[in-house]
Amino acid sequence: MGVTTDLLYQLRFLSDLTEGPAGKPLFVYTDIERPEKDPPRYRSRLATWDGGLRFLTQGEAKAPFWRGEYIYFTRKVDKASQLFRLPLSGGEAEQVTQLKAGIEGYKVSPDGRRIALLTRGEYEPPKPDAPRIYETWPVKFDGRGLLPGQPRELWLWEDGQAKPLVKLAQDVEDVAWSPAGDGLYFTASSAPQERWGWIQRAYHVGLDGQVNELFGGVGPIVGLEPTPDGGLVYLAHAWERGGGTEHKLHYRSADGQVRVLAQGSFLNSVNSDVRIGAGTQTPRMGPDGRIYVVVTQEGSARLLAVTLEGQAEWVSPATLNTLGFAFCDHRLYTLSEDHTHGARLTCGDEVLYDPNAEALPSLPTPLEVRYKAPEGHTVQGWVLLPEGPGPHPVILYIHGGPHTAFGNALMLQLQLFRAAGFAVAYCNPRGSTGYGQDYTDLGRRWGDIDEQDLLGFLDHVLGRFPLDANRVAVAGGSYGGYMTNWLTARHPERFRAAVTDRSICNWTSFYGAADIGPRFTYLQLGARPWENPEVLWQKSPLSLAHRVQTPTLVVHSEQDHRCPIDQGETWYTVLLQRGVPTRFFRVPEEGHELSRSGRPDRRIARLEAYLEWFKKYL
Repeated sequence: MGVTTDLLYQLRFLSDLTEGPAGKPLFVYTDIERPEKDPPRYRSRLATWDGGLRFLTQGEAKAPFWRGEYIYFTRKVDKASQLFRLPLSGGEAEQVTQLKAGIEGYKVSPDGRRIALLTRGEYEPPKPDAPRIYETWPVKFDGRGLLPGQPRELWLWEDGQAKPLVKLAQDVEDVAWSPAGDGLYFTASSAPQERWGWIQRAYHVGLDGQVNELFGGVGPIVGLEPTPDGGLVYLAHAWERGGGTEHKLHYRSADGQVRVLAQGSFLNSVNSDVRIGAGTQTPRMGPDGRIYVVVTQEGSARLLAVTLEGQAEWVSPATLNTLGFAFCDHRLYTLSEDHTHGARLTCGDEVLYDPNAEALPSLPTPLEVRYKAPEGHTVQGWVLLPEGPGPHPVILYIHGGPHTAFGNALMLQLQLFRAAGFAVAYCNPRGSTGYGQDYTDLGRRWGDIDEQDLLGFLDHVLGRFPLDANRVAVAGGSYGGYMTNWLTARHPERFRAAVTDRSICNWTSFYGAADIGPRFTYLQLGARPWENPEVLWQKSPLSLAHRVQTPTLVVHSEQDHRCPIDQGETWYTVLLQRGVPTRFFRVPEEGHELSRSGRPDRRIARLEAYLEWFKKYL
């Protein structure tokens, strides 16, 4: 079939790659069910690959892990995720936990006798129609809604019983077993103010519940990975460059000495709208004694192997984008994607299994463009050209973040725009990841240096390709929605159409209403409403809304807590009152992730709204 909105229903998604029994890769396989009387929904099952695809479950199964005689996974029971285990000897899966709050994560001990659980235990949230009382922040989070009043705890399951091991005033965030299985490492904030500022500490707890603080208190700590010599490897920083600070890969020896092994744009921050599920990207010890971790560099997320002495080597090709990795019987398997394919199971350069080999049509590879800016830096970008000689109408599409990137991963919606006859130009302006710390750090210059890069790149491709400079649209989501608002206000005659999706238009209201409002606003702009209100207003597109002339489609989800719906409501209302052609595409029950993991029929309706708007005004 061609590239149409209904193609989404045919896609399959691979995620959560881990080692399975007999040295075979184990992963989650997700497709889309379309019941006759109910809305379409995602269906996730466990599968393994032994030269062919083999399903291990038919019911819902996520977050798999194999240890000994069991494969563990999570499944929802009465709306709460519980832990199950599937015996390799055969038979039905057994429910391991029956906690009222369910579990939010788990780690099986090295000997398989114990399981560390991240849970809120027997806490029962108030009924949906009951009042809530809070004395902390945040009170909500995107994708989760209103947060429980009970902090997340560390429990220990052993001999069929689960009991609390660590209870703190703040959430336990991450957990890892010591190699000997005689204790656990975990991260948490020590006070509400640390939680508000994305500041964590690392701790060790023995099986007796004795907790000792190890380090931290300056910034986030991600991906604790114990080493065989009693040390720890982890990603961390101290917010030295505000919201654009890149992580450093640290090694802390058993005697407490710390050294930095590497710095970069760790984890896969390359945008895609054909992913469902998770994957290992944080540091992991390999069988060769090196640390393996995913790093985004110039539009590709690659796997890096680092010795404890700091010697680093790329171990995946730049032609593939790494979503997850696992060692299975000492062989390195990856989930990889590229410009024209979603996640595939790979080993080295070899593609072992592509779940969309039949469903996904042959897609054109975007044309890479490198624009040399007047300041001397290079902006990497891409262009998708439709069929025919042109000149083509063109959409400048802007990614979110701002600290993410476009690159070597499939963006189905951009291919859809191209198939409908629109060229698409997209790039990684300053603020994007993968080009070094100085490039990632916007330095509180939102709407300044990023605008220069975006418009400079646009002018460059208009002069290089058969594009119609009189038929240019701008669109984007989240930070891309903010920049869409900003550019149409700052350059009112530049664009023929705009789509602003889950955007920000008013920093002052964002500060109090967003789930990350206070910390994100201060880390990005260095301002608070009572200290530097003029900064927040000057950086708000709302301050310039009277200049907008561009016909604008406003897309927003009602349960978006990252960029709350008042942002879209305000922008739509102001444009409508000013007489600008505008339309509000408002989506119930969805959050900030609508375009990537929202209910399939709502995702398709969103794409069709985009196409209708572009066809009308371009």
